Amino acid sequence: MTVESFIARRYLYGKKRFSFINIISLLATLGIMFGVAALIVVMSVFNGFNGLVTSILQDFDPHLKVERIPRSEGKDAEAVRTLLREKDGITGLSPFIQRKAMAMVNGNSQFVWIKGVPPDSLAEVSRVGEKIVLGDFRFSQDNGIVLGEGLADELRVLVGDTLLLYSPAGMENMLTQYVAPTVLRCPVTGIYRSQNKVYDGAYAFLSLEDAQTLFRMRGHITGFELRLEDIDDSKQMQRTLQEAIGPGWNVLTWYDLHGDLYSVMAIERWSAFILLGIIIAVAVFNILASLTMLVLEKRRDIGILRTVGMPSRRIQRLFLIEGVWIGAIGVAAGLVIGLLITWLQAEFGLFRLDAMFIIPAIPVEIRLPDIALIVAGTFGLCLLAAWFPARRARNVEIIDAVRWE
Repeated sequence: MTVESFIARRYLYGKKRFSFINIISLLATLGIMFGVAALIVVMSVFNGFNGLVTSILQDFDPHLKVERIPRSEGKDAEAVRTLLREKDGITGLSPFIQRKAMAMVNGNSQFVWIKGVPPDSLAEVSRVGEKIVLGDFRFSQDNGIVLGEGLADELRVLVGDTLLLYSPAGMENMLTQYVAPTVLRCPVTGIYRSQNKVYDGAYAFLSLEDAQTLFRMRGHITGFELRLEDIDDSKQMQRTLQEAIGPGWNVLTWYDLHGDLYSVMAIERWSAFILLGIIIAVAVFNILASLTMLVLEKRRDIGILRTVGMPSRRIQRLFLIEGVWIGAIGVAAGLVIGLLITWLQAEFGLFRLDAMFIIPAIPVEIRLPDIALIVAGTFGLCLLAAWFPARRARNVEIIDAVRWE
């Protein structure tokens, strides 16, 4: 142990009486401890909810969606399909049609999103087929349809019931001539539950051929849905495909499809981080105050040490070590408490949720970059707070320090 470390330890722990400076140092340590623990727990909760939302959305949505821009020039669908199949990193490809129609049964009506998909390739890009709660995810030869649970409740239908789908295709000609809307009689073959109320209450699935008939799009599609080997490559693949396909088509990632939702979640996350960071800022200010008062109290000690030959830089290091110890103890204790609470929540679900939620307890997820940011940021602030009093101790004049008051 160096001389500076020994003296710093004596100043911090070796007092016979508990002084006001010790109280401030203790408050600073406790503040850092509770601030770090709170940040770790809250960030883990936000990560847990973010991961839960992302997993639900990715079960329904593809990693990438390539959509044709209406009434625009560009490559035709077959050329785009060929280009996509030749790209490395794409594990699933499915064409689709997505448009709105009106569903009607027994006097109940509802505007819904109709998604036409090939039955044999849907599983390559989406897990919605695994979310069936009634019936099967299949399309019978007589225009079978699969509904979301919320939509089935709104229309009051079950598997085996038949509903009518009215398409808006051709309606623009009704101003000049009589045009009957396309009507499709569709028996309900399955009901799915994706755990997303928006999807469950608004989306219905038809076979691609039936959707083309309904919307009078024979031989045409809206676009392609893609699944990648690694979802983290979505942004890079988006740029690559957009450049390769050229104008007339939009390439959207799973994140782009829900950009507003993720923006709100990011704002909430950083707001909580800043608010809880104020606790650490107050604790760091206490380190600054306690070390400043300690420098004033130990002026004679500083003068004596300088008189016996200790360089001023070692005096500065002495008080820096004191601030580092206060910060290190607080950060270490907060890290242990925060990780322990998070682990207990993950293993035993200490904080439960009501039965109305899709999960029984608050989800948590520990991410190493968050832990590193919290620990490094807090420790850096502690070093910054200790530097100013340490610099002041270095500049203490020997004559003024040893003079008797």
